[in-house]
Amino acid sequence: MRTSAAGWGRGLLAVLLAAAVLRTLPWWSPNAFFGVLEYDDGVYYAAARLLLGGELPYREFVIVHSPVTSLALLPSAAVGSVLGDPAGMASARVLILLVALANTCLVHRLALRLPLPPERSRAAALVAAAFYAFMPNTVMAEHTVLLEPPVTLACLLGTLALTRAGRPSSRAAFAAGVAYAGGLGVKVFAAAYVVAGALWVWQRAGARRLLGFAAGLATGFVVLVLPLVVAAPSAAWHDVVVTQLSRPENTGVDQGVSRFASMLGLGYLTGVPGALVAAGLLAGAAAGVAARGPVRQHVAWFWAVSLAPSVVAIQTAPTFFLHYGAFLAPGLAMMTALCLFGPGDRLRWLRGAVALGVVVAFVLGTGSDLLDRRSQADLEDVARQVPAGSCVYYDAVSLAVAADVFTAPSESCPGWIDGRGVALTQNADWPRGQDFYPEGFVADARWQAETVAQMRYADFLLLRSSPADFPEWTPATRAFVLARFDLAWRSEPGDVHVELWRRRAS
Repeated sequence: MRTSAAGWGRGLLAVLLAAAVLRTLPWWSPNAFFGVLEYDDGVYYAAARLLLGGELPYREFVIVHSPVTSLALLPSAAVGSVLGDPAGMASARVLILLVALANTCLVHRLALRLPLPPERSRAAALVAAAFYAFMPNTVMAEHTVLLEPPVTLACLLGTLALTRAGRPSSRAAFAAGVAYAGGLGVKVFAAAYVVAGALWVWQRAGARRLLGFAAGLATGFVVLVLPLVVAAPSAAWHDVVVTQLSRPENTGVDQGVSRFASMLGLGYLTGVPGALVAAGLLAGAAAGVAARGPVRQHVAWFWAVSLAPSVVAIQTAPTFFLHYGAFLAPGLAMMTALCLFGPGDRLRWLRGAVALGVVVAFVLGTGSDLLDRRSQADLEDVARQVPAGSCVYYDAVSLAVAADVFTAPSESCPGWIDGRGVALTQNADWPRGQDFYPEGFVADARWQAETVAQMRYADFLLLRSSPADFPEWTPATRAFVLARFDLAWRSEPGDVHVELWRRRAS
């Protein structure tokens, strides 16, 4: 009995609903939706707030990523300027949820173009969408404002324009170039899609059509990126390119086989079994493509070309976070669909093993992430203790945003929206093989001196750790704080740890 088009539509709707539930469950912990969910989300939101106020990245403040995220979050920054920053951040999280659902729909749409038998195409597309929706890496990346969701959206939109049936038109090549440029303006991961897109245009439409693709890239850069870097091009180059290429190592993260399995969403099987499942998935996908003959292979090879350099880049990167793997999700979803639904009955045992491995890993991964949720204190208690106009030093801007005490850094109240990023820009020559967190901060005398200089102006300190054992401060910095500030408020045990310190009356 064949499933009707309406039945497949209901299946996609069920996947989207489940994806939304998984991504919003963290919001339901006490005070979490308006509270602190990450370090990075506060940085991206604060950058948008500063941009809304007329301050340009790289010239007025340090941020170690491309600037288009700041543009994309301007509507949320406007909400925050009117209703308060906690509401602005909450609206940004809703925006990312919409991006996540759009990405899931785009993966479904693009999977319909895979070289599969017509009777299997709709089932394969639904599985690809489900893969994206339930991959632990995407669930983690899309619960708040991180870079992977928007860069994926830009890349999928560009790919949608390019991979229609037949030769890419000049208009499609141009539109794809603009979209990919927008992706590069969020995160340099998008370069993998630029390479795949250029090869696709060249193979399908010839070298002359590449001019339209290149024109789209140039137009996207001029419109979206150039206005935000032209005021300080050398600082932008150093903060984004030099800093990322020389990023210090964090040896405490997954390495080797374990990292490979983790970035594919399969690390919860432990490294070697997860890597075996991944190898089976890729082998099954390759066999499924080969069985369809050379003419219809091309769109599958597009995904392989976009996936391969991304896997190598993340595997060899000096640092690693689980949400990096979310960028790999569309390509992996296509490989999974090809493996499970490609022709050839002799692959049945491999398909079953791969499907079981992926399901087990995703259930374990998503479940463990959802269970690791702590309540948060109501940071309105902090706001009530901080008089209007006070200078607040914060070691993570997400704390200040959640407490609604964030103000733009100024001469009378200097500060960074990304203290970690500042440390990275100042340590481009950090020795390889030596941990940077927190040793790099402690060893950076300039960073410590500027931190103390900021606290000389502060009426309050809003911190993630107690000053007596603050891991990123030297003993001298800790002593400076303990000699001049008193504890005014501390979150309850079991909550995400937050402390407010008040300057001692002289």
